[in-house]
Amino acid sequence: MTSLTPGKYAEEISSKAFQEGILNGAFALIPSYGAVWAAMKNQKFVKATNWQSRTALVIMPALFTFAYTAEMKLSHQMKQMASDREHVRESTEWAERKHAEQKRQLEKSKESTKQSRSAEEEITLLYRQSVENSGVRVVPKLGMHHRIANFWQENPIKVLACMAAPAVAYIFYGRSGQQHLQLQMKVMHTRVMGQFTVLTMLLTLMGFKHYMDSNGKFITEDDAQQRVFDMQERRKGLLERLQVEKELKNQLNQRMAQAHEEDLAKNKNSTSLLKKAAKREEAALIRTEKLESHAM
Repeated sequence: MTSLTPGKYAEEISSKAFQEGILNGAFALIPSYGAVWAAMKNQKFVKATNWQSRTALVIMPALFTFAYTAEMKLSHQMKQMASDREHVRESTEWAERKHAEQKRQLEKSKESTKQSRSAEEEITLLYRQSVENSGVRVVPKLGMHHRIANFWQENPIKVLACMAAPAVAYIFYGRSGQQHLQLQMKVMHTRVMGQFTVLTMLLTLMGFKHYMDSNGKFITEDDAQQRVFDMQERRKGLLERLQVEKELKNQLNQRMAQAHEEDLAKNKNSTSLLKKAAKREEAALIRTEKLESHAM
């Protein structure tokens, strides 16, 4: 199983974004190079440009495509990771509430039957049900058709572009063999037939994407177990954090109680000292009165 630590997440996301950018940049390099190569046959273009500008015309579209697609892939992966974490948190809270409700129901009914599973096993089962109900389909192993379906669902525009561009190019290539047609007519035929082809592909792609969105993407059994393990780790961390907060609260209460007792003891000592001082003053006043009566 792949690790789900933050460092591994960052490395995996960066690697995927870089690979996506390189792949799309390479695809963009082909038509840009072909366009410059075709333009080199025009003497006006050759005279108006030098080798630096021609090189820029070849590589700049590829560099832009690389930067744009890598950034979009990175943004998509970050949103996906945030969505997964939010789902894990919500699933953990839901499982805890569900387990608490079941526990209260068992306490109220006072059933004497022994439970076949422990509390941890019940929570794990609830986590598993949460994963299965989160819009995914668990399969033993991802086949090629599963990977294609997942990629189709996540990148419908890329799939459309990869299918539509060769199709339109093939249509134009078929028209170019008809020498009796002028260039304007070839372009017109290509546009009409290309629009029909692209619209047909678009409807097919969107229909399949809607089907995948309704039924969920494919994940392996290991991925499902990893999600359950991630939920358990988050629950464990939450319980540990609550335990630490509880201990800190108890320590704070003990300190406050100790400080209160010390204040009471100090107040008691000060009160006794005041009483003793008052008694001494009273005794001194009585002695003074006796001395004055003897003197008279």
